[in-house]
Amino acid sequence: MLTYLRTWIALAACCALPAGAFNHDRIVTPIAPGAFDVACSNLAQDASRIAPGASASDYWEGRDGRYITDLLVNQTAIRFDPVVPDQRDIFVGHAGDPVAFVAVVCHPTSRANPDPAYLLPDGIGSLPHMQLAGAAPRLISAGEYAATLGLSVDPALAASPAKLPLIIYSHGLGGSPVGKGYIDVMVQLAAHGFMVAAVFHADARFSRVRVEDLSDFVYLLRDFDRVVEMEQMRPFALKSMTDVVLSHPAFSPGIDTARIGGFGASLGGAAMAFLLGARPTTTLGGHCGDAVPDPRVKVAVGYVPFAGYSFLPAFCNNQSGADSVDRPFLAISGTADTTAPIGMMQLALNRFGSSRYLVQMVDGRHELRPEDVDDLFTWMITFFDAYLDVRSDPTAMARLIKMNGVVGGRDDSLVVDVHVPFANAGGEVTVYEFYNSIINHYHITADPAEINTILSGAAGSGWEATAEGFKAWPQMPADTFTTSAPVCRFRLQYRNPIGSSFFTSSGSECEIVKRSSGWGYLGTSFYVSPPSFGSGCPDGTLGVHRAYNNGYVRNDSNHRYTTSDSSIRDLERTGWTYEATVMCSRP
Repeated sequence: MLTYLRTWIALAACCALPAGAFNHDRIVTPIAPGAFDVACSNLAQDASRIAPGASASDYWEGRDGRYITDLLVNQTAIRFDPVVPDQRDIFVGHAGDPVAFVAVVCHPTSRANPDPAYLLPDGIGSLPHMQLAGAAPRLISAGEYAATLGLSVDPALAASPAKLPLIIYSHGLGGSPVGKGYIDVMVQLAAHGFMVAAVFHADARFSRVRVEDLSDFVYLLRDFDRVVEMEQMRPFALKSMTDVVLSHPAFSPGIDTARIGGFGASLGGAAMAFLLGARPTTTLGGHCGDAVPDPRVKVAVGYVPFAGYSFLPAFCNNQSGADSVDRPFLAISGTADTTAPIGMMQLALNRFGSSRYLVQMVDGRHELRPEDVDDLFTWMITFFDAYLDVRSDPTAMARLIKMNGVVGGRDDSLVVDVHVPFANAGGEVTVYEFYNSIINHYHITADPAEINTILSGAAGSGWEATAEGFKAWPQMPADTFTTSAPVCRFRLQYRNPIGSSFFTSSGSECEIVKRSSGWGYLGTSFYVSPPSFGSGCPDGTLGVHRAYNNGYVRNDSNHRYTTSDSSIRDLERTGWTYEATVMCSRP
């Protein structure tokens, strides 16, 4: 213990590490409104068919046995009747039956589009440039799309439809895609260059539960099987809609099938988690049921996403059903939201095995105020640009790495930020992180043999991969433009190097530790870009932070190395010390 303490006193005296700086340290200006004109698919309705005393929204939302199919006036509208899976423990009222759904698609269109806007029967909202009955949708050309974004395009493809990223859109409980606020978000997403497809879930057809009922345990006790069916109809309908849109002869030519994302509000946010692999709670005891995932959806955003309550989590006991989420997810939650509590979303998100982010809107409730729209779109578009590579923009991930809030609207900031490294390129390797719940130690390694030792149990029981890590090089990069440094590895003498290793890319720090009798030098583990004094890591790279458990007093020293600011803050709350940002890594 004394040897360890003397070493750290010497390090503090001799070696000024680069000043600690978290990755997400910038408040950014709101993103500009989308630059594209927008058109939507045909959704013409006959208002004369609305029953006395009813409204158009009753049909959009499925009340009293009604549905929007009762109002549609022609066959150009997108409708489909998929057969519900024969899972009677989940779809208690409709297993094995066909169920009607209607979808609306909005997309960028030419500025020369002559089709007029369509005023919806409620007299409040409208669909811009609605597709005419019997006519093909006016998809934007690759040439005009590229010119609007300032990109280049192959002249031979300029007249063809642009291959757009597709966003699968899910509204909140009891709403509809054309309800207040929802249609505005949908159109603005399309204005940013996405094709957006939304289904009319019409939740009331499956359960009469309302938003205010979700926290009523007595109601759920009586009708929980119907609530489960209603909830799981959402990912089923979204997946079926994706099948329809991707095979649609008019819309499919304008879709890039490799870039499909999702957006959901409230219960639609839960639907996005299910599409990404989460398993649902199917009993009041919190047991897990089978999910309806869709591997085509690569990333998703949830706005005020619903994740259940402490007495009944949405993703099984202790949110354990969230463990199977394996694709990037961004959640934006309000700290004062009692309908979709932020704490339940954070509990679920922390179990995701993918890149994950949680933005808190201070004092935000279960709502989207006009003054908060800029916050939503700035976070959402930046996230989609980074993880869907929407515009082939190499700076997109760099912007997300630095972003911690948006000017205007409610105060907002990241409370969870975990990036799982992209696929390796250019000779890179992944440095994987492991955690031992028995001894509360972390360990990192890029050595395949050591990884196998840990996973096989030969390094001791209790070790599991955390899904966190960062990139490095196995040897000095040949690229003369890349600044790199060897990472020295040490272990406490007479201790298993797995769980008691120390790593540094600082040459001076490495030499000090080499001269300590309490440490054994194990050589160079890998190479990284070192941080610069005063400026930290360059834009486009992630800082790798080092935290110390202050375990020398227990002869139990351990360090953690992570690119996650929130992981460091969590450690600090449990008595760890953030030492410095000690390496830089490509995302």
